[in-house]
Amino acid sequence: MYQKWLEAFHHVATEGSFTGAARKLNVGQPTISSHVGNLEARFGVELFHRKGRNIQLTSIGKRLYDITHDLYGHEQEALAFLNTVRELEYGELRFSAVGPYDVMELLAALRERRPGIKCNVRLALIEEVIEDVESFRADIGIVGRDPASPTIHSVFYNQHRIFVVVNRKHRLAGRHSIRLEELAGEQMIIRSPSSTTQESFDKAAHAAGIVVEPVFEIESREGLREAIVRGLGIGVISETEFAPHPELDALTVSNAELHTRAYIACLKARRNRPLIREFLSLANSIIEQRGAP
Repeated sequence: MYQKWLEAFHHVATEGSFTGAARKLNVGQPTISSHVGNLEARFGVELFHRKGRNIQLTSIGKRLYDITHDLYGHEQEALAFLNTVRELEYGELRFSAVGPYDVMELLAALRERRPGIKCNVRLALIEEVIEDVESFRADIGIVGRDPASPTIHSVFYNQHRIFVVVNRKHRLAGRHSIRLEELAGEQMIIRSPSSTTQESFDKAAHAAGIVVEPVFEIESREGLREAIVRGLGIGVISETEFAPHPELDALTVSNAELHTRAYIACLKARRNRPLIREFLSLANSIIEQRGAP
């Protein structure tokens, strides 16, 4: 039984398609698909990313292929490896995130629970994160708004206050809190259109009829921080992104709900894959422990 399953997997990986493997082994394609599907189901693993007729080996699939490549005499080695994956003692999760704070909090918890899981992290813009998830370049995405996509499963994870950051020489410096209307007419350095921090502030300002004067637009958080240090204007930064500086003051807004939000996203078709399911369970336990924001 296992030998047929492993043989089918090996030839699919070698030929690059289920059709090619069926031709090579002189059996029907449904037989090959059944063998590979049974192998994945038996050990709770994902060996191929499937998108239409295109297939691509997963990281687990690549490791298994290294074992089957020499010959089927290594069947026991292959099965021992798959058993470690089934028990979540080994595996890989690829993350794509819009910022470091939430993803690192989650990785720390994952490392404590499953130290054998290897993790890779890429920081990117929200559009790139969603594309990474949809194209299988990432297993998990951390984004600043609900993707609202029919193919993506998302979970609200956390929210963080937004600070209005000013230079220490600014008229509002030295205060802990301000009212939104006090920013009317202020020169503001604007974040890029993909910034959910800027989006949250803009919505609140528009609702209150507050108009600021844009100085220029900048994409990076580091660039925004340096511009405020140089006295070029004020800006908005999430509390998780704000790094204290002797030339900066971070102010809260008392009469407006200014927050960024963090969502965990994965493909709906993959949410029950063992590693992804384990990660979502871990995230849910953190959410429950933290309570409502």
